[in-house]
Amino acid sequence: MNYTLEQARILTGLTQVEMAKKMGMSEKTYIQYEKYRRIFRMDQAFKFVENVDVPMNTIIFFPGQLQNFRSQSEMSICV
Repeated sequence: MNYTLEQARILTGLTQVEMAKKMGMSEKTYIQYEKYRRIFRMDQAFKFVENVDVPMNTIIFFPGQLQNFRSQSEMSICV
């Protein structure tokens, strides 16, 4: 199963404010990452993974992956 940044954060039980603090950025900036308006650099992605209990290869870090994830989810709902 793949998880969006938001889903991975929620599974860990962190709020956006708490995650932003752990990531060393403002809440506004973090929200832009979670909405895929910004893309994490590799060091930021590793820091994100350290703060969530989700394997890196199951987290959707790029908007293109998100589009594919949504398409597959929509297809499985229709079947």
